[in-house]
Amino acid sequence: MPHDSGNDGAAGGFVRRVMGGPLPPLLMLLALILGAVALVVTPREEEPQIVVPLADVLIRAPGLDADQVERQVATPLEKLLAQIDGVEHVYSMSRADEAIVTVRFYVGEPRENSLVKVYNKLHSNLDQVPAAVASWVVKPIEIDDVPIVVVGLWSSDPERIGDHELRRLGEEMVLGLKAIDRTNRVEVVGGRPRQVRVELDALALAARATTPLEVAQALQASNVRLPAGTLPVANREVVLEAGEFVPDAEALAALVVNVVNGVPVRLGDVARVRDGPAEVVDYTWLGFGPAAPAELPRGARLPMVALSIAKQKGANAVWVAADVHRHLARLERELLPPAVHLAVLRDYGRTADAKVDELVTSLVIAVVTVVVFIGLFIGWRPALVVALAIPVCYGATLALDYAGGYTINRVTLFALILALGLLVDDPITGIDNIERFLRRGGRDRAGAIAAAIGEIRGPLIMSTVAIVLAFAPLAFITGMMGPYMAPMAFNVPVSVTASTVVAFLVTPWLAARLLPPARVQSTPVEAGATYRVYARVVGALVASRRRAGVFLAFVAVLFVLACTLPALRLVPLKLLPYDNKDEFQLVVDMPEGTTLERTEAVAAALADYLVRVPEVDTVAAFTGLASPIDFNGLVRHDYLRRGGHVADLRVTLAPRQARAAQSHAIALRLRPDLERLAAAHGARLGVVEVPPGPPVLATLTVELYGTPTTPYAELEQAAALTAARLAAEPLVVDVDTSVAAAQPRLSFVTDQRKAALSGVAVSDIAGTLALAGEGLTAGHLEIASEAQPLPIRVRLPLATRSDSGALESLYVKGRPGIAKLREGNALSDAPQPLVQLGELGRFEAGTVASPRYHKDLRPVAYAYAELAGRPPAAVVFDVAADLDVEATAPASAAAPRPLAGRTFLANGGGLPWALPAGVSANWDGEGEWHITLRVFRDMGLAFAAALVGIFFVLYVETRSAVLALIIMSAIPLTLIGVMPGFWLLNQLGERSVGALPDPVLFTATAMIGMIALAGIVVRNSLILVEFVRGARADGLALREALYRAGAVRMRPVLLTAGTTLLGNLVITLDPIFSGLAWCIIFGILASTVFTLAVVPAVYFLVYGKQEGAAAEAAHTA
Repeated sequence: MPHDSGNDGAAGGFVRRVMGGPLPPLLMLLALILGAVALVVTPREEEPQIVVPLADVLIRAPGLDADQVERQVATPLEKLLAQIDGVEHVYSMSRADEAIVTVRFYVGEPRENSLVKVYNKLHSNLDQVPAAVASWVVKPIEIDDVPIVVVGLWSSDPERIGDHELRRLGEEMVLGLKAIDRTNRVEVVGGRPRQVRVELDALALAARATTPLEVAQALQASNVRLPAGTLPVANREVVLEAGEFVPDAEALAALVVNVVNGVPVRLGDVARVRDGPAEVVDYTWLGFGPAAPAELPRGARLPMVALSIAKQKGANAVWVAADVHRHLARLERELLPPAVHLAVLRDYGRTADAKVDELVTSLVIAVVTVVVFIGLFIGWRPALVVALAIPVCYGATLALDYAGGYTINRVTLFALILALGLLVDDPITGIDNIERFLRRGGRDRAGAIAAAIGEIRGPLIMSTVAIVLAFAPLAFITGMMGPYMAPMAFNVPVSVTASTVVAFLVTPWLAARLLPPARVQSTPVEAGATYRVYARVVGALVASRRRAGVFLAFVAVLFVLACTLPALRLVPLKLLPYDNKDEFQLVVDMPEGTTLERTEAVAAALADYLVRVPEVDTVAAFTGLASPIDFNGLVRHDYLRRGGHVADLRVTLAPRQARAAQSHAIALRLRPDLERLAAAHGARLGVVEVPPGPPVLATLTVELYGTPTTPYAELEQAAALTAARLAAEPLVVDVDTSVAAAQPRLSFVTDQRKAALSGVAVSDIAGTLALAGEGLTAGHLEIASEAQPLPIRVRLPLATRSDSGALESLYVKGRPGIAKLREGNALSDAPQPLVQLGELGRFEAGTVASPRYHKDLRPVAYAYAELAGRPPAAVVFDVAADLDVEATAPASAAAPRPLAGRTFLANGGGLPWALPAGVSANWDGEGEWHITLRVFRDMGLAFAAALVGIFFVLYVETRSAVLALIIMSAIPLTLIGVMPGFWLLNQLGERSVGALPDPVLFTATAMIGMIALAGIVVRNSLILVEFVRGARADGLALREALYRAGAVRMRPVLLTAGTTLLGNLVITLDPIFSGLAWCIIFGILASTVFTLAVVPAVYFLVYGKQEGAAAEAAHTA
């Protein structure tokens, strides 16, 4: 490439015309206006939304045990759903009387089309539904079901206003909240609803010869009103109605439910009728910690119900949340008594807006820092040219984000911050070259600017294409991490492309008007200090081919040493680190069959501890039911958690600005004490933090599969063995399996002969016990003032139904037509006797079978575990390495090897273990390790594809494969800085919380940093090599050409490195993307230094011999 040309060429002519026309200012104005509008109107959210179409098929098959449900119901349905196009996985869980089959489509599949496929498949195969299936329903699952706002409605006067009153107030508030535009599901969680409870008196029923079923049937038959058409009366149509609704509980108690010997039996004679709160089936309450406002009560467990509000698809979470809070403030004034208050437990709109504002502030700080840095080195006028280019690029990018359907979220904004160092490179290169041409003289001002831009036109375009090629493959990452990283794959290439357009259109126009008249300098480059220093350093490296080879060998050794750090586990690897959130969750699981009160005692003990933690604001407890779900709970199916043995505690922390510790460090610090409290009550405890990326069942999820003939009991045994081995590993916590604890079961076994002789149907026996134990809704009281239908619930009192002897004393009545009497040649119905249940059968004790799980049509059992400061890869490799079919000792029989002595070159914890014959363990099924493998695989392939694409681009530009490889030789140099840098970070500062480590991790975002570095160093190397070629074309010898090119390019290279480094400093404060920032910082430090030395050394090795031979030939001639 000629280093200078007297002819500007077509490009120079175009630049001249642009400088004299109105296009650049109009382009700037348009980009700024569109960017400002997009910043306001684009929906904001904290994290990118991940669209994964899911649907649950809930099936009831009363009377079937778990094995029958598995074989007759779940398996056929799985086969049908697996035939649907676009389905990635089909899961099922079969237990006595019911099954849940979940179909999950590939990420990005259209949600509506996917659900239509499910409904179509099911309804087109109704003829295959087994007779045992009583009902089924399809429940779509989507991200917009997750509430964006959760508010606790709590009482400061529990004696007067308890959970029942709060529930009723909440139901009234829900009616108002549902009217808010763009809201989705609005619910009340917790509290006892109003209910008309009909508590049967077994002795009174027996005394009046009335059975429980007769009472229920009478109530259903008496509380009816129906339209009966119209009647013509007096030449007019009159509407006819028949029947009457029962108006209240008093009238209900007066209803006649039977007539015995002409004496009416009223409901009040055989039952106690109560209009009030339902029986307690769950507890919800709130406690305040030290971080709550001082005027709030401390230590008390105050009754609470939660109001959860979700938004519609595509709605702006910030705007919807703001509308919700405005309506809540109005409803609080209009509906709530003074003793009832609101506490915000979740507000994703506020956190999203705060996060976006925080990142916009960080972006502004980064821009100002970069501009000031540039100004210090090249002057304020050139810095102003660069500064004006930045908002133009960002404005264009934000406008295209809005047009492309992207939201403003943390990934979008971090992509813009990451792009800052890349997009200022083009204007810096342009303005530096313009200044150099202006100083050289020999042209008019416009001609010098046009020539300067023309000289760097090719390298800038090619380097921009290289960066686009480096980031574009990120768009093809599969799985749930694909949509998460999609804004990065879109925004960085768009920003860099915009910067190249600005460099060719706006920078020359601004330079012509803002740069001062340059004084012509006749001093050659060789006389400058930069040239002398650079020539001395590089001259020592290229003094001979041997020196250059030794230097490159030394660099290669550094590269190999850097690559060994991860292999030696000195740089821990993980998908993503935990974010600094304002919340975490405690999930409590007691053994199946535990009473609600025992589980409530565990929740209370944990809450009593938490409300004394300085960083805790509120603790919301949900015992017996699931708390309002988040995205993590949606994927884990937490909304199905119900029963006396489960509890959730939602812990809200002080705002991150008001506390020194991050939420992950707080969770690590509290974990040992919380685990001791849970263990003392016999509970399994999970400390669940908001996942930093796609949610998973557990960080470590091991799937145990067998052969087609393997009994499911062996899979359960294998899960237990795997869990025991995981529990023996250091820093492995919250170990659990999918195997349910044995729950007692009481079965009434009917004597069919006695029942037939008594004329009693077995269905009446089952119905009587179901009414007694579970209860039966025998209609509703239709009261216009109620927000919800008021059910009439018929049931035995708790004390009676808890006694099997009392249940056996209940009466059932024979049916006509079952028992016959012969009268001559005719048969007549025998009398319908009243028979106690105890005379028709007996209760037998047993246990409920554990659920059966399937994945993709194969039986599977799961073992789960979380990690406290240890990367999943290390645990997986160590435990898998110890798996030995000949092992006989239990995993806990010995002490594990110290972690300090383990590497990926010598895996294993020294605890051999074995699985049953025919059972295999899959370590990358549903846990974080599966996503980690997929993401790093996809990123590796993306990186490889980017390198191939960059090579061909460079080959097209240079027309030389050798030159292309020389330019790319700088890419591996980044590792020399990155890996030792991460190792150094783990040696500095406090990297533990108590006894638990809290290391700095090399994550997927750091891998993105590696890809970004490839683009940066290729750009620098390309322009450096092009300047070398230009200098040689001007007749300089090889060494002088290397010195001149390095000296000329040193300032823009160092400025680019400095701006990239400063721009990424603000990202180091973010827990998720700090890995990306540190990767770029360490990589840019190493690659900048080595690029200015390695590229000349490689160039000299390749072309030095050719030049020497040519010189010798010329001398001989």
